[in-house]
This record gives sequence, C-alpha cells and structure tokens, in this order.
Amino acid sequence: MSALQDIVRAHRVVVVCGTGGVGKTTCSAALALGAALDGRKALVMTIDPARRLADSLGLNGDMNEAAQVDLPGLLGVTPPPGGELHAMMLDSKAAFDEMVTRFSKDEAARERILGNSYYQRASESLSGSQEYMAMEKLRQVVEAGRYDVVVLDTPPTRNALEFLEAPGRLLSMLHDGALKWLVRPTGKRWSAARAATTIFGKGQQAMLGVFERFVGGDVLGGISEFVTAFSGLLDGMGRRAAEVMELLRGDEAAFVMVAAPNRIALTEALYFHDRLEAADIPFRGFVINRVSPAHADDHALPDSATAAGFPERDEPGWTDAVDAVWAHHRGRHRQSAIDRHHIAALQEHCGDSVPYVLIPTFEGEVHDLDALRKLLEYL
Repeated sequence: MSALQDIVRAHRVVVVCGTGGVGKTTCSAALALGAALDGRKALVMTIDPARRLADSLGLNGDMNEAAQVDLPGLLGVTPPPGGELHAMMLDSKAAFDEMVTRFSKDEAARERILGNSYYQRASESLSGSQEYMAMEKLRQVVEAGRYDVVVLDTPPTRNALEFLEAPGRLLSMLHDGALKWLVRPTGKRWSAARAATTIFGKGQQAMLGVFERFVGGDVLGGISEFVTAFSGLLDGMGRRAAEVMELLRGDEAAFVMVAAPNRIALTEALYFHDRLEAADIPFRGFVINRVSPAHADDHALPDSATAAGFPERDEPGWTDAVDAVWAHHRGRHRQSAIDRHHIAALQEHCGDSVPYVLIPTFEGEVHDLDALRKLLEYL
C-alpha cells in the first residue's frame, strides 16, 4: 500500500470522506487493515457497513464499543508484534446518551433529558446529530490513547462537507436558532404568552395563542421541556466541538477523499479539497474508486469487429457473437477514456502535492478480509 502507507503511518487520525455509494467504508476498513498488518494497533470506526463486510469484521450487531478482529482466524495472517485491527459501528443514539450523561449538571437533569420523548426522537433523527456524534466519539477514542491510528468512516451524506458543517448547524439551531424561544425561565412552566413576547414583542401574544391551540399546548410544553433541559448541555457540546476541530486541524489528522470517476463526483471532490485548504484543514490524498481499466491503445477503435481484423466465418451466430464482444470492448475503452479525462482535470486543478490512488472496478463486491487485502495492493 505504498501510495497511502506513509500518510497512515504519519498520523493518528485518518478521516475518510466522500458522498454515499463511492466505497468509503470499504476503503476505510482496508486502510485500517493495512495499518494493522504494518504493526500498528488500528481502529476503524464506521457508520453502516454492508452486512457481509460487517460480518467479516466481526460486527454482528450494533456495537458502540470497539471489538478486535480475529485476523489469524479470519484472514489466516498474524500481524507483526503490536499489529491489531479493531472495529466499531457508531451508534448515534447511544453516543448521544453518553454525551447527555457526561454534560448533565446532575442526575435529575440527565434523567429529565433521557426520559423526554422528544429527545428520544431527536437523538436519532435531528439533522446534524449523526455527524456531531461521530466527532464526539472520535474525540473520546483519541483521548483514551488506546490506538496508534484511528480511521473514521464519515457518515453518508449528500456532500462530503456535511461531516464538518452539520455539527455547527446543529449547535447553532439549538443555541441561537428558532428553538430558543421555547426555553423557559428557571422554575417556570411553558407559557405561550411569554414565548410570543420573545418572538413578536409585547402585545402579540394572540398570534402564538392561535398556534398553541392548533398544535396543542401539551406538544409545545413537551418540546419546551426538552429544549430547556438540553440548553444546559450546549456550552459543553460547543467546547467539545471546538476541541474536535482543533484535533482535525492539527498535525495528527489527515483527510482522505474517496470519489467515483465521474464528473459529478470529481467536481464534489475538487470542491471539498478547496474548502479544506481554505479552512487550513490537512488534506492528504484522493482515492478514485471503480476506475475503468486503462487500455494501451488510445486511438479510436474501428466500428466493427471485421474492421478491427477479426476473421469472418460462415457459421451460425458467429458474426453476431463477435460483434457483441467487440461492442462491449469499445464501450469499456470509451469509458476508460472518459474516466481518465475527468481524473486528469482533477489532477490539473489540485496539482501534484497529494497522491491520486486509482482503484479499478472489482468483479463482485469487496465484502471480506481477503478482498480488503487485495484492495491494499492499490491503496
């Protein structure tokens, strides 16, 4: 794994980013496996691996704590001394509950939040919560100091920057956003009149009174109880998020981007590279996955198999079969040229300061440790 081996060796945290469906989880597991086979104690933290890959790593259920992968038993290879592979699946809800326990001022406050039905829904579905919890868990693991390297497979998102931006939006919404009008003064109950004064000013309570009758006072009261109790955690959450960003901007962290070789995915990769560079966050390399194999002959291919020099035979089905094979070959040749064109544009923009690892399309899925090991030949 020469292209990225030095990067993994030189950092304690490797953050693997990319949009959904580009092979991010597979590449994360392969990088961690490579570190273990290099004699390091490695942890891969993933969100939602394919079932067969999860089984191959020994992740047989929701695991919010790390478990060691049996490399001698599953792969038939004993790593060098110190080399271990550990894996965990991030459980966003469990991580949220841990955070509430850590930052609550007392047991009563903790129980109020954990028992609130709106918290139970929000901790699983609130926008940005999964990204924040991934950062929170990453910080916990790094602080514990049990691993030489931690490879984080970031949550599946519409765009790669969601991982960095979503936690800030979550905190802003809870702390400074529209929900702040639901926070009630200490020791007081929810009041539509008080909330209306906060939003609209004095004399406009009737506007929220109508809203309260439409939605239901119990609903707003329950949400208010959740927001009020949760507001006491926000300072601690904010400090923690700042600590994580400091870690990610430091010398110990490296960002690697996984992308597919199409124009949309590589445009996203280019945008991600530029934003990280502008934010002074260390970007270390691209992995372009599922690239069509290159062909030695770059010129345009003949339209037909006969024009390419294939012999003609007076046998039933011969011509149709040869033409079908030739058309498939021309299609792969054309796709290879398109892939290389898009990759060349990315390289021209970003320069030669980072490696560009090209992984060809594999036959079948990469779903076990043997396949991950083969992937290391390209990484």
